Amino acid sequence: MIYIFLSILLFSLNNVLWKKNLQDCSVPFLVGYRALFTSLGAITITITLYTNEFSSLFNLPLYRITLGSIFGVLGLFCMLIVIKKAPLQWLGIYNIVSIIFTALYLHFFEKIPVFKSFIGLFFILTGFIFYIYYNNEKEYKISFKQHIYLIAMTFAFGTSSIIHWKNLGTKVPPIIIIANQELVVFITAACITLTKIKITKIKTDVKKYFFNALFMAFIIFLGLLFSFLGLQITNPLISSILFLATPLLTIVFGSIFFKEKMSSLNIVAVIIISIGAFIVHYQNN
Repeated sequence: MIYIFLSILLFSLNNVLWKKNLQDCSVPFLVGYRALFTSLGAITITITLYTNEFSSLFNLPLYRITLGSIFGVLGLFCMLIVIKKAPLQWLGIYNIVSIIFTALYLHFFEKIPVFKSFIGLFFILTGFIFYIYYNNEKEYKISFKQHIYLIAMTFAFGTSSIIHWKNLGTKVPPIIIIANQELVVFITAACITLTKIKITKIKTDVKKYFFNALFMAFIIFLGLLFSFLGLQITNPLISSILFLATPLLTIVFGSIFFKEKMSSLNIVAVIIISIGAFIVHYQNN
């Protein structure tokens, strides 16, 4: 349980760091720069741990690990494109709603009886609709395109979580998944950066954001490690609900660090969603 609590705190802090550092920085550059450190770190640890059995790593389902990583990359870019300009509150809300996506998959494809939690899922959906409707006329309204990005993020992260859950179920070490995922992130972001940003600008930003990217890499590496260790001992639905505190903390951090106002109706919507999530949690225990 300590792994889950630590990852909750680290992921919430990571969302704040993304929002802060993306104010004046390109998304693909910062993603690639951060992933450079995390991939090097994960690869170094992997080589150290598996020096005498390195060949055995090729027996792992690398195609399935990479597929999960690709969905993770897609979700990451969709998320960052939105939070660069939109309030963190929306990221928190959509992360909470991702529980519904996970529940549907587990019910129809894994035959895990999650619809005994229908009441909880209904609360989540009701709170989500209420939140979107109320903010449609308010200061923190986001565009239809941003909603599409957030929906894509929800689908991509949910799919990635399910694939990696299956990978962990086949005894794939968490550090291998992290190394693979961060390497895929780095290659993708580097290709985009090199085609869209001038070399002189890249050189300047490498110096400017060195410590920021290094600190972010440290935070997300630990967050990923702890989350995979937690996912290893539960299913994605329960894991999603246990990680409910992450989007809620993200909303709170947004109000603290970026002065995002939380109206009384916003708070009511979040409470409704939270009640639904906790109902799902207790009914699936």
